[in-house]
Order: sequence, then structure tokens, then C-alpha cells
Amino acid sequence: MSTIIQNALVPQVENKLIGHLPALERAELLSQAKLVQLNFADLLCLSGESYQYVYFPLTAFISLIAKLPKHPALEMGIIGFEGMLGATILLNTRQVPSEAIIQGSGKAWRIPIASFEDLLTRSNNLRRILETYLYQLLCQLSQNAVCAHFHSVESRLARWLLMSHDRIQTNELFLTHQFLSEMLGVRRSSITEAAGELQTSGCISYNRGWIHILNREGLLARCCSCYHLM
Repeated sequence: MSTIIQNALVPQVENKLIGHLPALERAELLSQAKLVQLNFADLLCLSGESYQYVYFPLTAFISLIAKLPKHPALEMGIIGFEGMLGATILLNTRQVPSEAIIQGSGKAWRIPIASFEDLLTRSNNLRRILETYLYQLLCQLSQNAVCAHFHSVESRLARWLLMSHDRIQTNELFLTHQFLSEMLGVRRSSITEAAGELQTSGCISYNRGWIHILNREGLLARCCSCYHLM
């Protein structure tokens, strides 16, 4: 569960969507927000529920997960400091379209859904910025579906590591093979093999759940073309 950070300093990392707002509107939005700590594997919402909050990540990042009975889960999208969780509020529905889980621990701004809807009615700038972001998120979701069907596990894993690396402030990620297999919708043995190839090539090191990014250029050479489209 998210934890409110008391007496917190202003975060050094800015959410890009909030950063695009004019100063007065940015201040008004942040007056409705609480700075929270989000921890690895925290479940923020389930598909079909109603949003209680929207989240603007700072150093945390969020995975959007699709699930079917008797089938592996599959990550459909990643949200970091470039975006927000809850953008579909713009479509006049509070219903959650997909499960959201914390993939990388860190901080985020959290705003109650009613307060956020009120802000939307009073700020054309906020609505315009979020409409552009929602389009970008939908493009990511559709490209990820294509990627899952056509590309190898190794190239998808390299792409996933790059997208995660783009959203964190460190070269280290804590992720088990089991968790990665659920994110990519493949067997754990496939992740073990793909991670082994990336480790042998010097792109990453892996020990007790910690993945260290050693060679970003190497990952770029091995990732699928979807990375540049998401």
C-alpha cells in the first residue's frame, strides 16, 4: 500500500505532465496532492474497480497488467515520471481498465479522484496535456501487443529493461525471474535463458533478484524495434 510521506522535501524529480502546466495551475494541482511512497509489488487497483486516486509518478514506475483465467499475466504498458495512472478519466469513466502494480519502488503524487475531476473541469491546459498523453499511452499499449506476438523473449526483455531504465534514477532493478516472466507473459525458464544471454554478452549482471544495467548500448543493439516506438 502507498504511504504518505510526512514533512517531505520537494522532490528533485518532476513529473513531466505536471511540469508542462502553467505555474499557477501547477500549484493548484499540487495543493490537492499528497506525496506518497510506493513499494515494489504494491497493487494500486484492479481491473473493473473504480479509481479512488490518480497517481503522477516521480521516481516510482507502474506496470499495467492484463489477465485472463488460466493464462499468464501480461504487461501492457509502463508508466513513470513521463505520465500518470488514471488518464482514462478523460473518457468520462472511473472504471479501471487494467490492473496496476508497482514495478519500481519510489515516490509519486497522489490525488483523490473527485479532486482531480474538479481540476479537469477548470483547467483546459490540464485536459489538453493529458489528452496528448492518453494518445501516447494508447500507442504504447497497442505496440506492446504486437511486440508480445512477434518478437523474441531476449529482444523483448532488452526492450523492457531499457524502458524501465528510462524511468528510474539508478542502474539497479530488483526483479525476480518469476516476476519478469509474469510481466512478459512467458515461462520462467524462457526468462532465465534470455537473461543469461544478456548477462553473457555483458549487458547486465544478475544476482539474488538484483539486475544491474552494465551496458545500455548493448541492450539497444539487442532490443526489438518497438523500443523506439513506445
